[in-house]
Amino acid sequence: MAVMTDSETRSAEHALLAAKVRNSMLRECQTIARAGQAELAEALEKNVVALSYDQLLRLRRAILGA
Repeated sequence: MAVMTDSETRSAEHALLAAKVRNSMLRECQTIARAGQAELAEALEKNVVALSYDQLLRLRRAILGA
């Protein structure tokens, strides 16, 4: 069994966290669509999907700091 370095572990944890943030934001887009604003939800979803890993983590920090 291969052993991961601390750096690899940290990177994997950040990737998982970014995926969770993205999935949460996409669920919110679905909620917006169900509320009758499908066009807005579609535009938001495209932007969420386009966010980079670092942007997602910065966005999370900004939300938690608010």
